[in-house]
Amino acid sequence: MTFHFTEVAGFISLFFYASFFEWVLHRFLMHQPIWSYPFKSHALIHHGIFRSGPTYFLTHDEDLKKVRFAWWNAPLILGLHVPLLLWIQDLLQMNIFFGGMAALGLYYFLYEYLHFCMHVPKERWIEKTAWFSWLDSHHHMHHKRHYNNLNVVLPLADLVFGTLVPARDRIAVPERRRRTLTLTPTMGQIRS
Repeated sequence: MTFHFTEVAGFISLFFYASFFEWVLHRFLMHQPIWSYPFKSHALIHHGIFRSGPTYFLTHDEDLKKVRFAWWNAPLILGLHVPLLLWIQDLLQMNIFFGGMAALGLYYFLYEYLHFCMHVPKERWIEKTAWFSWLDSHHHMHHKRHYNNLNVVLPLADLVFGTLVPARDRIAVPERRRRTLTLTPTMGQIRS
């Protein structure tokens, strides 16, 4: 029973911790030119394409890759936490490693999925929930004011650090033009 309790405690603690990790990463690495890769890919490219208003949403299919982190970011971020969690587990003499890693993995997944749904809406079931609507408004406010509302998943760190700007209205999703497929008679290729 103790093993399960400590893993659950580790999960809950690390899920809350992830809000602060996300905030620090977003505030200092993604919006400050400390390290060129995250600053360029997020502050310059992502925010350059996805602004506030209608340009908050994906408008050009070629920009789809600019919504998410690169594939290698997940193993890097999670892997950096392995020594820390093992050290904390040894220090506390409590089994928190697997619960903590599960929390960090879930938080990362939620970040990527929710952020993708925010910028590329497709009337998914989650997009119709009040919780998502509030988070989407919260994130849209970040695209208006880059140093506020730095959390995407759990705005706890925004609340604690005073960067939370209440967002009352959710931006309406513009109707995307319908794409129709037609056959080109001479080449037999599909066009949109």
